[in-house]
Amino acid sequence: MFMIDLLNKIKATFFAPELSEEAIEAYYNKLPNGISVLWERDDKYIIGEVTVDAVKDDHFITQAVSAEEFVDMVNDGLLAFYDIPKKYFLPLANRRFVPNKKQFARLNDVAIKRSFINFEKVLALN
Repeated sequence: MFMIDLLNKIKATFFAPELSEEAIEAYYNKLPNGISVLWERDDKYIIGEVTVDAVKDDHFITQAVSAEEFVDMVNDGLLAFYDIPKKYFLPLANRRFVPNKKQFARLNDVAIKRSFINFEKVLALN
């Protein structure tokens, strides 16, 4: 069993799986068009409840220390929530849910203890 695990790790390290553009698009289209996040600041953490497409039963909770990390955690949480294979996380990294500038500024402002964000699916330019 140890040898099989070792061989799989070596294979994954040196032979990256081929990812088709069609699969990347299909997984991207599987994601919702919008999400909402009710967040609050608890000491040094930002904790948020993410609701998918206004369906109250489809939600999860995530947390982070910084605003940028929080946005990343929301996006990683969505990929996991929709059962997207980990090998597709990186190709989908530039296709993320992002708050607008005003919402991001509020998330970054330590004086604001609680707020609400609506995220829309966008294709980043980087």
